[in-house]
Amino acid sequence: MELGGISLRKRRTWVARVVAGVSLCASVATLVAACSPGADYPSILDKPAPRAEQTMNPDQVKQATDALISDRNRLSSDSQANQQASAPAATGSTRPAGSAPKP
Repeated sequence: MELGGISLRKRRTWVARVVAGVSLCASVATLVAACSPGADYPSILDKPAPRAEQTMNPDQVKQATDALISDRNRLSSDSQANQQASAPAATGSTRPAGSAPKP
């Protein structure tokens, strides 16, 4: 059976291909839209805004470094003191609870 010079079978095949192509294009467009960065991310070529504050001078850097070192040393010594205070005295003569004697 022919309608307008194209058989019904060829017309169905053509319609199926068009529908498949349109759905493929729609899915690709959706994927691209979902993966593209929004306005939240700056462009690669955008330069950052100038700093609002001046950078630290060498004296301020030395002072900040010394403060960090003293805090680190204090925290380290506090941690070591807590570990020594909570560690049980080990004499080697007792076994942990639930352990069997060695043969």
